[in-house]
Amino acid sequence: MPKQPGVWVEVDSRGEYAGGLYVRWNAPELGKAGMRAVTERQDPAAPEWKRYAEVVLLMQTALIGILRLAGFSVVRAEEVDDVAEGDVYVHADTPSPS
Repeated sequence: MPKQPGVWVEVDSRGEYAGGLYVRWNAPELGKAGMRAVTERQDPAAPEWKRYAEVVLLMQTALIGILRLAGFSVVRAEEVDDVAEGDVYVHADTPSPS
């Protein structure tokens, strides 16, 4: 997991989708603040955590839109790997419909 803010890319080299890419927008300080609020207050609905989750969803949606406009076949990574929540998956095949 990257410790710097920005976009992280990982090549999928195994399984039925080999050749695709996982793309994650990373905001470590925002994530740490959310996690700290949840653990310190024992509150899974802490506003700091909700804010982080909202930002991750907004970035995922934006990345999908931008990459599709650029001609890539892109889906929410959860459709390919259920533990990759919040990531974007870029297929190595034909473009997705707009």
